[in-house]
Amino acid sequence: MMSTGVSLILDYNYATSQVTEHESEMSASEFMLSGGDGIYTAMRTVCHGTRLFLFDDHLQRICKSHSVMLSKDGSEKQRQLDTEYWRGLLAPLIRRGLDRFDSGSEHDSKITVLVDRHRVAIQFVRLLGPNGLNPSCWVRFVSGRRDHPEAKSLQWVHDREALEKFIVPPINEVVLIEHDSKDGPLRFYEGLSSNFFVTRRVSLGRQPEYLNFQLLSAPLDSVLLGTVMKLILLICERDGISVRYAPEFDALESWNGAFVSSTSRLVLPVSNVIYGEDNRQHKLNASDPLILHLLDSVRSMAREKSTKV
Repeated sequence: MMSTGVSLILDYNYATSQVTEHESEMSASEFMLSGGDGIYTAMRTVCHGTRLFLFDDHLQRICKSHSVMLSKDGSEKQRQLDTEYWRGLLAPLIRRGLDRFDSGSEHDSKITVLVDRHRVAIQFVRLLGPNGLNPSCWVRFVSGRRDHPEAKSLQWVHDREALEKFIVPPINEVVLIEHDSKDGPLRFYEGLSSNFFVTRRVSLGRQPEYLNFQLLSAPLDSVLLGTVMKLILLICERDGISVRYAPEFDALESWNGAFVSSTSRLVLPVSNVIYGEDNRQHKLNASDPLILHLLDSVRSMAREKSTKV
């Protein structure tokens, strides 16, 4: 999904408890680059702006990222590692922003939260649905791997800026690949703002058809475990879908389909990948049965896995 239009930004100052707000033309990426040091998370509304998707997961992410990147000793640390502290602070700020920004809109919103030691800044941007009945995207593979994947540090936003130049239509995302050791296989890890998955056929004749496919994922300790990624893995466990954590890029010819997952994209199939210095292309099945099942399952769980604000 792509965000367009004017955004609204709220700033909350810890020292004064004052809130200021202003409209801005900044994109979500520009807003994060303006944040300096700190942590971030990006969430979205569902049900026409009335509910926050996976809000509790985002609160837990803030606490975890805060413990890695920002926390000091003492009472401040204990308070800011408590999800209820963040719920009490963020829920009314988000409701205030939605009332001012998204009142009466038919579209949902992307909500990006920046946290540092002095303030919380929240940006609201409208989300417009992807074009077409069966949207898909292209991705480009580049060499690299992020530091501290367990935390959503704003340093990563600055580190990835040089790679964002590759994201030009029809490319929607850059996915990082790297050898797991000096002589080890080449593996895929994650996108600049997404998790990345691959499917491959492992059997024939099973019903439903998606059970004939296996999901390939990067090891959980090597990437940021996104909120939608966690939901996808729960769906796989629920539905008996095989998951293998051996993301071998060298086995590209065995892939049937692939997709990226994120707050704004949910589950977005990949139709083509580009890789290598000579820009080789490999086509994938954007209508892969397992991908379509995961997409439908995530969409259907939107209300169940959301919080009214």
